[in-house]
Order: sequence, then C-alpha cells, then structure tokens
Amino acid sequence: MGRGILNPCFPTINGLPNSRLIFSMQEYTYQDMTQALQRAGIAPDASECHGAMSAVICFMGQDGYTTWLGAHLPELEAAVSNGDALASETGALMAAMYDQVCDQLMSGNLGFYLLLPDDDIDLEIRSQAMVHWCQGFMLGLNFVGVTDQNRLGGELQEIVQDITEISQMSIGGLEYTEEEEQSYAELVEYLKVGVMLFRETLYARQNGSSSSTIH
Repeated sequence: MGRGILNPCFPTINGLPNSRLIFSMQEYTYQDMTQALQRAGIAPDASECHGAMSAVICFMGQDGYTTWLGAHLPELEAAVSNGDALASETGALMAAMYDQVCDQLMSGNLGFYLLLPDDDIDLEIRSQAMVHWCQGFMLGLNFVGVTDQNRLGGELQEIVQDITEISQMSIGGLEYTEEEEQSYAELVEYLKVGVMLFRETLYARQNGSSSSTIH
C-alpha cells in the first residue's frame, strides 16, 4: 500500500494536486483505472498502462514516472501542465498507481500483481487485457531505451521473449472451460513471477556492474 509523499517510490510531479495523498492510500483495481482513463479520454487501457509502468520501474524505479508519463500519455502530461482539473486528478491517480507498483516490485515480497479485470469477468475480456498488459510491458522497455532484446541476455532475454509471444496472441471466440481458465491463470502467474524475477535479476546485474542501464 502506498505511503504518500513520505514514500521514496512516490515521484515528484509538478502540477499534481494534493489529492495524490488520498489516492496513494488505497489499492487500485482494473475498473478504477479504466474509468479514470475513460473520463479523461485517454486511449491506452489500464492493463497496458500498468504493464508499461512495470517495465519502466524495473529499470528506473522511483525516478521513472515522468519518463513513463511523457512517453505513454503525453496528452495527459500536457493537460496537467496546463492546469486542467480533470487531467490533474487523473494524473494524481496515475502517479499513485505508479507508487503502488513501485512498492510492490521493489519490496520483493511477492506482492506484485498484474492489473487485470476481476475473475468474474468474461474469460475472453480478461485474456485480452493480459495481452494488452504484455504489449504495455514491451512499450515500457522501449521507453527506457531497450531496443534490442538480444543485448539483455540470459534470463532477462528469455522472460522478454515469453512476454513478446504472449503480447502477440490472438484472442477471439474463447469460451469458458476449466482448461482455458487454468491456462489463463497459469499465464498470469508466470507473468507475475517472471516480472519479479526480471526486476531482481536486473537489479543484481546493475549493482554488480559499472553500467547501470541496459540499452
């Protein structure tokens, strides 16, 4: 759970209202974030945004919010800078979610999860959101300058290759069966653990090397 402005993972963003203190005190759902993005007229969905955030945090931690915002939602960044009230509220919510994801990934206690629709939502919708999450993660890698997966090497490259494959899945006409549900659950769990391993491996590599960033 977020800890407000005392949280070292919470970025400083010019123009955001003090409501971020309230936003950072709660956990966010797929529905919360989807509704906020829709109200602001923003095209990327909540899962894509969460996936992109996760990739940026793996590389940049608390310092990556403005990188993610400027690359993924430049129209929101511009509206916040211009003092738009709705955009500022949405920006505060996005910043609080970034804080939440940062907490989860940096804590290393298995608290990280993918932002996806609830389990009572149609399997096809959940599966499509999972694909969008993976597409977002790949966008996030691009935002931090990772343009050649081969240079990641080792486990990092393997994880990214798997995420790439899932991001390219075609979802359509899925019907609920126990087997399909189990496959979905296994993929989501794999992504969760894979991204946590990605972050831990990258952190160890960065701290054991003179180079702090992989490009």
